[in-house]
Amino acid sequence: MSLFNRKEKEKEIKRANKFSVFQFAKIEGLRSNKKEKFIPTEFISPIFGTTVKDETVAPYVNVNTGDKVKQYDFIRTEKKGDMSTYDEFKNVMLTSESRKEIFGEDVHIDKDRKYIDPRKIKEELSVPFTGKEKEQTFVDAFKDNIIEEEKIKIKEPFFEQEEPKQDIYNEPQVKKPVVHNVPFHEFKNEEPDTYEPEIYQEKPITKTDDIKQNIRPEKVRQENIISKKIRQYIFPTASMFSKVNRDQHSKPTWLIEQEESINRTLEEFNVPGKVKNIVKGPTVTRHEIELEPGVNVRSVSNIEANLRMNLAAESTRIEAPIPGKPYVGLEVPNKEPEIVAFGNVVSDPEFLNSKDPLTIALGVDIDGKNIFANIEQMPHGLVAGATNSGKSVCINTIIMSLLMKNHPDDLKFILIDPKMVELSSYNGIPHLATPVINDAKMAATALSWAVDEMENRFVDFAEARARDLQSYNEKALTNKDLKKKPYIVIIIDELADLMVVSSQDVEQSIQRLTQKARAAGIHLLVATQRPTTDVVKGTIKANIPTRIAFRVASFTDSTTILDSAGAEHLLGRGDMLYKLQSRPIRLQGAYIKDDEIERVTEFIRNQMEPDYLIELEELKTFQYKNDIKEKDELIYPAIRYVVQEQTASINKLQTEFEIGFNRAQKIIEVLEQEGIVSASEGTKPRKVLVTPEEIE
Repeated sequence: MSLFNRKEKEKEIKRANKFSVFQFAKIEGLRSNKKEKFIPTEFISPIFGTTVKDETVAPYVNVNTGDKVKQYDFIRTEKKGDMSTYDEFKNVMLTSESRKEIFGEDVHIDKDRKYIDPRKIKEELSVPFTGKEKEQTFVDAFKDNIIEEEKIKIKEPFFEQEEPKQDIYNEPQVKKPVVHNVPFHEFKNEEPDTYEPEIYQEKPITKTDDIKQNIRPEKVRQENIISKKIRQYIFPTASMFSKVNRDQHSKPTWLIEQEESINRTLEEFNVPGKVKNIVKGPTVTRHEIELEPGVNVRSVSNIEANLRMNLAAESTRIEAPIPGKPYVGLEVPNKEPEIVAFGNVVSDPEFLNSKDPLTIALGVDIDGKNIFANIEQMPHGLVAGATNSGKSVCINTIIMSLLMKNHPDDLKFILIDPKMVELSSYNGIPHLATPVINDAKMAATALSWAVDEMENRFVDFAEARARDLQSYNEKALTNKDLKKKPYIVIIIDELADLMVVSSQDVEQSIQRLTQKARAAGIHLLVATQRPTTDVVKGTIKANIPTRIAFRVASFTDSTTILDSAGAEHLLGRGDMLYKLQSRPIRLQGAYIKDDEIERVTEFIRNQMEPDYLIELEELKTFQYKNDIKEKDELIYPAIRYVVQEQTASINKLQTEFEIGFNRAQKIIEVLEQEGIVSASEGTKPRKVLVTPEEIE
């Protein structure tokens, strides 16, 4: 810093050191310490205004669930239906005069009554009592307007109850035993059972309203559930099927010999262990081997071939370890196999008392427990097995189980039988959605119709605000505009024949059904003799979690159906592996005779005529429409245009639909093939051969 500028710099530093706080000018009235006080007013009803008593009621909690119908459940007497049907909302329409008629003369309060400010009463109450004047209380201030509780008499509305109409479907039915010429028992040590049919009757569905709210008499709904007629139907019973007595706890000589042979083989190959327990099944016995501590479980699997040789067994299966037990299971075929009769399985109270309509009986496991499944939980199944392995018998037991628990109006079958002999005995029963289909091309059309029915059901569910078929049918009970829809079970007895004829259409339909049809109440069971990758493709297996494997030819077929080995070692004749979750269960399938199937189907046919959802002729029309759509999406509009104009030419189609010459020419060729227009006659225009009435 130079000597000449030092004084100026010191002056600037002195000015910068001064500090001052800026003061705002005070404005009168800008701030006020006074607070606005809440001034109470008298009670005003949001519905009836001042014409209502001021009474304290118990508080209720309104839970906002997101659904506007459910938000007012805490004050409702009925929990079903739309808001217009609830009694609490009908009082809004009442006038003062109508309220007098229902609630009494004393309830109506004059709107022009004088209102007294409670603050003034409070000030008067604070004045000390001198004895000369009577102190005014809050009750005295309103004594002219207060009505004593005992003087109020609420008049209950008078309801005229109609006499119940007599319904012919509710008349008591007399059970009559049915005598069959064919004996029920053909097995050894079997006793015939007496058959008493169970009669399905419609019960009157009525619901008496609990009259707690005072409403107008003409708006009272005495029945919230609409009574819908159900056709009378007698269910088949378990006594219509034969039974076989089986002793599970017996220990014959050959069973003891097997135990000794297994213990000897383990000792020869230095595997410390022995048979701890034996569980005798109908066709297979499981020997539970207990190993010493520190012994590898795989040591038993390594000597499986030697065990099979010493036991002289056809096949063996090792389960290492047994789920839920500290043992290694060795399954060996019985030298004397036993038959599991279908009548024994369905006589189980677990099946008879089950409320699930889609419960099916499969068979008996090694422990002797009857195994049941629910198709609604499956929700689709894949069945595979070679010839004479028990696959067709398993399908018959599934169908019979459903016939025993379902009314024809609640369940419909679509049976596809390309072999023409396995499912022909079910023709004509009222549970069929369409006659039994034997043609492979017609079967592909039926699957396409099922996809179309699935889409239509989802549209109906969306309009009725229902999630699935069960909730939709529940709403159909209270809504006369909704029609109850049945479950649809599609059973394909041989998938390989369909894949040969129309592989692309069948694969696409099965893929769409397995992806979406569960909520629509449509379930699919697919069976095949050849579970190879060209038949059971990955797109088909992807959404079918439930697998039932009978004996197959090779290890590759077992991995195709089960994604693991084991099916190639089965014995056949009903011996199956049922895979619902990650680990398959070994069962012996129930056996049902052909004459029992004929007897039950004839019993059902005698009660009702078939009521198909779609006839075979309608399926052919549906197939024709699909073929037309595949050719060109403008075929239908072109047909309507040509028939309406009564002229047909390529140039007019080009102009009307704004398409090219080649596409218009193909459409004209299709119309000529279908007989809509005549053939080309040189320069002469084509003739339209049908009328608008005929084309519809």
